[in-house]
Amino acid sequence: MMNRMMYGVLLLAGTAAGWFTLASAQVVRPGNSSALTTPIAPPQAQTQATVAAATAFLNTLSAEQRSKVQFAFVPQPKATAANFKGGMGGRMTFVGEQYGQAVWSNFPVSDVTRPGVQLGSLSAQQRESAMHLLQVLLSPKGYQKVLAIMGSDQALADGGTHFAAGKDTYTLALFGPPSATAPWLVQFGGHHLGLNVLIAGAHGVLTPTLTGAQPAVYQSQGKTVRVLAQENDKAFALLNALDAAQRQKAMLTYEVRDLVLGPGHDGETIVPEGLKGSEMTAAQQAMLLDLMGEWAGIIQESYVKARITELKAGLNDTYFAWSGPTTHAPDRNGTSYYRIQGPKVVIEFSPQGVGGDPSMHVHTIYRDPTNEYGHAFTSR
Repeated sequence: MMNRMMYGVLLLAGTAAGWFTLASAQVVRPGNSSALTTPIAPPQAQTQATVAAATAFLNTLSAEQRSKVQFAFVPQPKATAANFKGGMGGRMTFVGEQYGQAVWSNFPVSDVTRPGVQLGSLSAQQRESAMHLLQVLLSPKGYQKVLAIMGSDQALADGGTHFAAGKDTYTLALFGPPSATAPWLVQFGGHHLGLNVLIAGAHGVLTPTLTGAQPAVYQSQGKTVRVLAQENDKAFALLNALDAAQRQKAMLTYEVRDLVLGPGHDGETIVPEGLKGSEMTAAQQAMLLDLMGEWAGIIQESYVKARITELKAGLNDTYFAWSGPTTHAPDRNGTSYYRIQGPKVVIEFSPQGVGGDPSMHVHTIYRDPTNEYGHAFTSR
């Protein structure tokens, strides 16, 4: 199937990868005629399809199961930081954030319990229906990214770990009844994945979202899978595209070893650092927008058009900051931290020391300080 993933970079500079045309809402792959043009559904039609998939999933559940997966949606001014007791018989404290009854964290599900139903508790039919909902909600590339992250977590579980891991622990919850008009929230994730998708009529909002991996490279069905490879490789490509003066501005003078604005920090701000977008060339700005598309493009393309427009409009005031080595081994993620910070976006890519090899363990976050949990569409 043709990859319909939208890349904002293609609005600024043509490449051989493909073209996204905002005016016609189509993706065109060059080289083989217009037969390879795939229309994208209008946002409202996409919402209706998502509602249908969510309703179909709910209809596979018993009343008891529904009570565990469906919760009320009550819009909040912001999420609140929260501490959770878990691990070592409940003697350790872990952090995250709560938005109503929804919980977002980068800790294992055995340490921070997410509301909802775990995939491992579902029948084969129910599980297929749950994954179909995700497939409808996410872009083709976004869905494959989710599967790769889940596969990484399964590889960790298969290798043995002291906390809950594996595909069966991934948890799905719905907040509010699926609706084509009223806002509702889908939350799905596990240790290294935390998707929060707010649907409000024709709007789909992905922030805040966590993507990560441990191990970042693993074997699946005889093939090597490198999770978050594009997030790593495109960032290094952008760094390498900077001249000496630009790179000096981008480099932080201190080491960053963890997420700064991860779960539990909704509403907080930090002073922008690094190289400002207005100091980049058009080609470099295109690379920056393309890099941001690795997160923005996880959700269905129908919703991405408006998001890319926002990110593009803020490029001159978007900063790119780097901490750590400026090279990485071929076919491996690097050990460098980077941050993208603009008027409507915060992205962090943070290799983790836990596990011994930072190139094999990474956490990333994607936020919109102006619209977390779709606040802009629920506070009116």
